[in-house]
Amino acid sequence: MNIKKIDINADLGEGFLFDEELMQQISSCNIACGGHAGTENSIRATVRLAKKYGVTIGAHPSYPDPDNFGRKEMEITPSQLQKSIREQITSFINIAKQEGAIVRYVKPHGALYNKAAKDPITAQLLVDVIKEIEPSVALLGLSNSLLEDVAKKNYLLFLKESFADRRYHAKGTLVSRANPKGVIHQKEVVWKQVKSIVLDKELETIEGEKIKIEVDSICFHGDTPEALELLSYVCEQLTENQITIQNAI
Repeated sequence: MNIKKIDINADLGEGFLFDEELMQQISSCNIACGGHAGTENSIRATVRLAKKYGVTIGAHPSYPDPDNFGRKEMEITPSQLQKSIREQITSFINIAKQEGAIVRYVKPHGALYNKAAKDPITAQLLVDVIKEIEPSVALLGLSNSLLEDVAKKNYLLFLKESFADRRYHAKGTLVSRANPKGVIHQKEVVWKQVKSIVLDKELETIEGEKIKIEVDSICFHGDTPEALELLSYVCEQLTENQITIQNAI
């Protein structure tokens, strides 16, 4: 029998209410490390929660722009951005070590995630920082993106990601949050997308086309108001469909 498994990750440590409840249902967590959100205290608390529930830990760096929650592309030089990302990841890894935890991967956040998926300078910058700090960690990013190509050329383990609660364009890019249809809020619709990704390796785009997609991990956003409801429902459906939630690394 072909046993189906999927990694479920969530963005946590961003100051929202349901981190512990979400943590109990996921296999990997992306912890904000100071760029868009996160303090030393919140990092420690979230790392401890991850250890408590046996969840794989990832660093979640972003543009250093808490005012816009890291979701707006910044006017910043490559050297400034590289310095900020290096500081965020290094600090995060040091705190995790102090808590007796290991950081397994890095996932960029928000506008940095989207820029690195398509811009060769940003993608290479991110890869270079990871190789400099800890080349054994994986990089989690958008499936079929330029970042995936750059990571593989630099011999970094790349984990392909898709989103449970976001719409896609036919080119495989994410629909902007500014678009009213960019974020999915209905649990049945979220499950339909997750089921299609896991079982059929495809998803329906906002243009109505179906595109092929292969993923190692599916993300839920911890700041979505319905995050806990959406995740709980999807986890129930995964169990009913004999799909196991298991970390990718």
